[in-house]
Amino acid sequence: MASNIERAKGIINTRRENAELEAEKKRLELETVSPELCEVNAKIARTGLDALKVITMGQGSKDFVDALAKQNFELQAKRGEILRSLGLSEDALAPHYTCSVCEDKGVVDGHYCDCLKALVRQLQFDNLCSCAPAKASTFENFDLGYYSGEALARMTQIYNYCKSWAADFDKDTNSILMCGQTGLGKTHLSLAIANVVVGKGYNVIYSSASNLLSQLEKEKFGRYTGEDSPEELALSCDLLILDDLGTEYTRDFERAAIYNIVNTRLLSALPTIINTNLLYDEIAEKYDKRVYSRLIGNYQPLEFLGEDVRQKMNKI
Repeated sequence: MASNIERAKGIINTRRENAELEAEKKRLELETVSPELCEVNAKIARTGLDALKVITMGQGSKDFVDALAKQNFELQAKRGEILRSLGLSEDALAPHYTCSVCEDKGVVDGHYCDCLKALVRQLQFDNLCSCAPAKASTFENFDLGYYSGEALARMTQIYNYCKSWAADFDKDTNSILMCGQTGLGKTHLSLAIANVVVGKGYNVIYSSASNLLSQLEKEKFGRYTGEDSPEELALSCDLLILDDLGTEYTRDFERAAIYNIVNTRLLSALPTIINTNLLYDEIAEKYDKRVYSRLIGNYQPLEFLGEDVRQKMNKI
């Protein structure tokens, strides 16, 4: 998600600014204690400016530039001696960046640094956790022990399919339609998938159908006050998870919005996971036939079986 990349860049830029401000603050404090250090720092700054002036104006001989470089080296050594006499390391005045690889620039050799990628993943995960219990929904804590008989066999297949789907995820992965009664693990497994996919560095948007459609309606009529366009995010993210389809109030606007999401993401070859308590004939009855046709024809159907797991857990 572009907004997360921009946020990550902003955070890293702030880290860099803070590191350099702290270094400047420390320099001023030490120069107050040591006038000699203040004088050496001033001379180092002048030699740097003189060298820059000579280079940019195209004047001066190589010998003059070499002399400036030698003078600067000697001044640096002198500054190191002063700092050691104060009980400090020679790099005490250098900014201490969070990432020593890119020095908090976020880029190394023209490519995003690992620190930026890690921060984007963290922001994506934080976004996911803000609207869903993502931390509590993993493959490791999905308990097949709540199922038995035919339901156990089916749910074991679904579990293994979802785990492999997440492990092999890329932008060309097929979409999934999770169907079944409430409390059978559809949300848990879709969030378990999201945890893995976010960890691989992809952009994941999770939302209930009712919340997303409410945001889309506000955006359409100019009442949305958020930072990002809900429609743009829903249509362009690497993975969209739309939970509880069918629980929203359905009017022409909602039908059109769902069709646009389903159709646009299919045309863009972007995978989507849709969870619903509706049966196939109920989907056909509630939504445009074009939506039903695309869901049935282009999504991998996973029909959940069993008894309400949440009720069983509450009885324990």
